[in-house]
Amino acid sequence: METLAEQYQQVSKQKSRIQRYNKALKQALIFSGGLIVLLLGYLIFIEHFTPLFGRWPEVQQSLQSAQEENRYLKAQMDSLYRVNDMLLELSPYYTGVFYEVQIGAFEHFDLANYKDDLVKMNIDYNGPLDQYTLGKFRDLKKALAFQKDIQQMGIQDAFVVAKVDGERVTVKEALREAKRLQQGRQESLEKNPT
Repeated sequence: METLAEQYQQVSKQKSRIQRYNKALKQALIFSGGLIVLLLGYLIFIEHFTPLFGRWPEVQQSLQSAQEENRYLKAQMDSLYRVNDMLLELSPYYTGVFYEVQIGAFEHFDLANYKDDLVKMNIDYNGPLDQYTLGKFRDLKKALAFQKDIQQMGIQDAFVVAKVDGERVTVKEALREAKRLQQGRQESLEKNPT
């Protein structure tokens, strides 16, 4: 025969077990209810909206369109840079890096009276010497080719001079500045692809 204490202990264990089962059952019901609400919400959503995975073709097409426009705009920017360079070469003002071919530097020879008629000849008044240059090139290779042509015409002392923002510098300094400007332009294109 079991004593009252033993019966109480068994009832207490069964009560504890039932409480654990009830707790697990509540958690399962809450989880199931949450899952059912989530599934119902998804069903309502797809009834009114196209699901994301159904939009992949639209997203892909939009991406391709944006990439094509990006390529077009980069080509336009490149074209604008080339036109800008050409306009700067033709401009009487100096901004950036330029190369000219000096054909002479004279102390007692003044062509100032003819300056209006010598549109393509540049005269730099530096100290006692008036320096005469022809051409205005962004590209050193073009300037060197022009120098060679001028020398073949008989002006053997012709040489290339470099300018950065209108100031004479060495060709090496001009090349370094041109490289720096080109890198800045490239970084600008990379930072602002559109």
